[in-house]
Amino acid sequence: MKIRMTALLAAAALVLTLASCGDKEASSVRPMTIQERTTAATEPASAAEISTEPATYHERHDYEDGVLVGHWKNDEADIMLSNSGKVTAMFDISEIMMIDRDGTFMLSGDEQPKADYDGETLTLYTYGEEEDSEPIEFLTLSRADEPDPDSYDGVYNIETADFKERLAGLYVSEDTSDIDVQINIKYGKFRVSLSDFCDYTQNGDEFTLSLPDSLDGSVTDELSDSTFVLEGDSVTFYSSSGVAEQFVKAE
Repeated sequence: MKIRMTALLAAAALVLTLASCGDKEASSVRPMTIQERTTAATEPASAAEISTEPATYHERHDYEDGVLVGHWKNDEADIMLSNSGKVTAMFDISEIMMIDRDGTFMLSGDEQPKADYDGETLTLYTYGEEEDSEPIEFLTLSRADEPDPDSYDGVYNIETADFKERLAGLYVSEDTSDIDVQINIKYGKFRVSLSDFCDYTQNGDEFTLSLPDSLDGSVTDELSDSTFVLEGDSVTFYSSSGVAEQFVKAE
């Protein structure tokens, strides 16, 4: 495993998002480059809690199949491992997109003109290319949960088709174009939810995580020869280079 698991998945997810969100010709907002997005994705939320120092030794175990099935989390991501060998991943992208308490939509750290919300539909706007031009619709979301006119917080379906396609992935094959993508907003922070995003296998204490073959080549990798150790409600993954990454069981 060349890089940490959440770093790889987050980089993959963010490379697939906002690369060309909105109409480039109609917007003055500069999309983040792949390098910028990958750098943002791979920076740990708390360096003290996620070790990147080589782990010289860890005990090996012959675990039964299915011991990793469930919901795991750390500061960077939530990862759900299913019985069918699929990974559902959730990533915080609030450094790129968020809504302040006063309802101001922020994109890549820049204040945007407005956000319209009626309790069910949230429409976000960016500035036009010309000075004093009318705001341009950037993204429309519709609540997948119960309407709530008093709060942005909730689970949203993506109504802007072009945005959803790019968020799901820069795919070239039809069999990977239907990944279920939603946006979760909590306290104004945006999180991307990717259902059945990729595959995993577990054999004893060996763990392999495989991204879709059609994913953009800049982040495609396969996490082979990684191992893990279970200790109560926590699991620590060890890369082939000895980098450790810990998750805890989510309630």
